[in-house]
Amino acid sequence: MEPAVVVGAVVVTAGYVTRLLYRWINERSEVKRTELAQTGLSERVRSLPAGSRLVERDGAKCVEIEVGIAGPSGSR
Repeated sequence: MEPAVVVGAVVVTAGYVTRLLYRWINERSEVKRTELAQTGLSERVRSLPAGSRLVERDGAKCVEIEVGIAGPSGSR
């Protein structure tokens, strides 16, 4: 094979691997951010007394939690 073909194939492969690695890192970061947000929310909810209501709005997300209120299944 000619060196130019080999170099071209290596460059294309490196580009694909770089894009794949970039997507993996971004998605893993998003998972970590979501885990941290959920952990913080859980900690805040645990500190509230029964009957409290917590509403959080973050951009397009809105979370409403009522502490000690029966859910749709009828369980607490």
